[in-house]
Amino acid sequence: MTSTRMFAVIAVAAACQDPASSSTAPPPPASPRAAPADAAAPSDAPVQNGPPRVIVMEEPPIVLPHQESLQLLGAGKGARAELRYALAAGTTAVIAHSALRSRHVEHSAFTRPAALPAIRDGFEVSIATPHTGRMSLRPVIGQAAAASPDADAYLAPWRTLLQGRPSTLELDDRGAIAAVRFEDDPSGATSVRARDELVQHLLQLIVPLPAEPVGTGASWRAVTILRQGPAIAKQTAIYTLLARGPARWKLHVKLQRVGQQQAITDPALPPGTSAELVALFRALEGDVEIDPALPMIAGGALTVESRLHARLQPPAQPGQPRPEPIEQMFEDTGKVRFARCRPVAPGAAHPAATRPAATRPAARRPARPAPPAPPALPRARRIRSLTSKMTPLMARKSAASSGLANTLMNVFCRAAPTM
Repeated sequence: MTSTRMFAVIAVAAACQDPASSSTAPPPPASPRAAPADAAAPSDAPVQNGPPRVIVMEEPPIVLPHQESLQLLGAGKGARAELRYALAAGTTAVIAHSALRSRHVEHSAFTRPAALPAIRDGFEVSIATPHTGRMSLRPVIGQAAAASPDADAYLAPWRTLLQGRPSTLELDDRGAIAAVRFEDDPSGATSVRARDELVQHLLQLIVPLPAEPVGTGASWRAVTILRQGPAIAKQTAIYTLLARGPARWKLHVKLQRVGQQQAITDPALPPGTSAELVALFRALEGDVEIDPALPMIAGGALTVESRLHARLQPPAQPGQPRPEPIEQMFEDTGKVRFARCRPVAPGAAHPAATRPAATRPAARRPARPAPPAPPALPRARRIRSLTSKMTPLMARKSAASSGLANTLMNVFCRAAPTM
């Protein structure tokens, strides 16, 4: 039944319900104030000729990272108490150790998994005043166990953006990042990329805490939007409290980062080349230890699974058709181990060198030379690293590691921490 017929049937049915209403009724008296039906209402609005105007409003700035939510999933069993950080004065180093295997798509098929060189980075953390939530971070020297172009591409963001740049981090007692400032750029005007790189590391090291009192077995979920190199990703982390003591909390961590399809802008790309992130996925899971006096992972290990799919569109050469896009796909798996150690002051003797002569070994290895300065990456290698350790779009190392994937213990560390 068409709408016209439907309206006709409704009108007939309404007329049949009350016969008296079908008689002709005199029209109501016209109001002396009523305007003629055909009179045009006056309007003061100006008449515009031509195409309609399009009003463009500026997008509001989005400050990243942004914590979307922190929700308690279960309060746990037994006695409940709040989990809060209480920073203690001292200096320590937080080092991560990893072993990774990587493969990538080549000629429409995945290559055989290959072991990557062991890579080391991490932070020296100093707290001068306890209970203030303020700490100083000094990135350690990033090193690889063996010379490798892939290791150089992996370490390039760390070396160029963070290494040699002390910073100040401010946290609240639940682990939320309040401020990050570089000593050589307090305003942050020239450190946007460096800040993003630093924050994406910290969001994997620092466990946010729930507001509610919890017991053993409690779990909570934190969802954060962050910038991962040139891409924007969403991190969803679920933490479960396994055990709690005065100096250590043991937690199970299940962390995922997902990047959806988006265009990528990066100055490392050749002129005219565009890049698109098709998909990004990273998962870390395992048991770790947290020191309430230092809100970073102090021990334990996390398994790593990471995949990246990116698409590069080279520019067309003069007189030539536009080339086909280049698909880049990577997959890395492995394990990251975390440890703390005491930094040794520059120039201080190694503990072995201070032992009595009678207890020293008869033969000693020569001192390990200082690592050479990182060589300048060729243009092709710079393209492969694409400003972020997490997303070197054309490097096999790209998809895998968190920014803390390491396997070498720092040579300046002693066994006992000071915090």
